[in-house]
Parts: sequence; C-alpha cells; structure tokens
Amino acid sequence: MAWLNVFAKERSLSQTVLVVEDNPDDVELLQLAAAAAPEAVSFHIVQDGEQALAYLKGEGQYADRHSHPLPDLVLLDLSLPGIDGFAVLTWIRQHPGINALKVFVWTDSGDPITLDRAIKAGATRFVPKSVSFVRGGLAGLIRGISQAIIGSAEKGIAAVNSA
Repeated sequence: MAWLNVFAKERSLSQTVLVVEDNPDDVELLQLAAAAAPEAVSFHIVQDGEQALAYLKGEGQYADRHSHPLPDLVLLDLSLPGIDGFAVLTWIRQHPGINALKVFVWTDSGDPITLDRAIKAGATRFVPKSVSFVRGGLAGLIRGISQAIIGSAEKGIAAVNSA
C-alpha cells in the first residue's frame, strides 16, 4: 500500500523536498533530524519509483499541488522496488520544466560503477547514508539540502535581475 508522510516546520515558509526511500528506518531517522533542525524543510515521502513519478507528474493521489507541491529538491535512494532510482533520475532529466531539479542521491553504495552511472544520469550530489549518520549527521544533511535550495533560488533571482 502506498504511503506518504509530510512533516515540516513553518510549512508556509518551508522548502519542499521529495524523499524517495523504501526503508522505513531511514525515513524515521530523517524525520527525527528534521524535527530537531532549525531549517524549515517540508519533506514529502514516497516509498518507490512509481510513487515518485506519480508525485512529480501530479497524478492520482498527488494531483492536488497545494497538498503535494512540486519539490525544490529530490532526495533519491537508488535501490527501490519496481522502478529504481536510476529510472526516476533519468525521467527527471528528460522532462522539461523539472529537468533542472536538484537530485541528491542518498545511497549506501560506495561502488564506483554505481556512482558513475548516477553521475551520468544527472545526479546533483551524493549523500552516502553511512556518512549521513556519522559526519555532520542527518542535521548536516538537512542543512545541506536547505542551502542547496536557497543557493539555486538566489541564482535564479540573479539571472532574472540581470536580464
């Protein structure tokens, strides 16, 4: 059965992150870190690639963009049941309007071939799960997500102002 969690601080001011993760333990740790973080980030959680694509397309239960806004960033696990993270990443990069979306690959794989494949598919950044739990912790991950979103918004504003 499909599940979706939304958790945020000051939701009206928050940045939206779509988290595509099938491991409930990883999701729970992320939720705990978000609850303690000072950054206002709204996480929308889906558990597989099919749900991620439905969310991004605004289909089915995700059709209401007020409840399920387009994300500012996707935190994507590569190893998913059904449609995997590589297929989701490829789909994002092939669709105008969302192809510039920041995609952080959140993985426990240190395999260079896997990482190279994700780079070629268009990953913005890698976040090793094991490092998330050690260096900087998940609070550092939340801070990095917030800074990445703010940085891309500032670049967009600068581009508009210079035009």
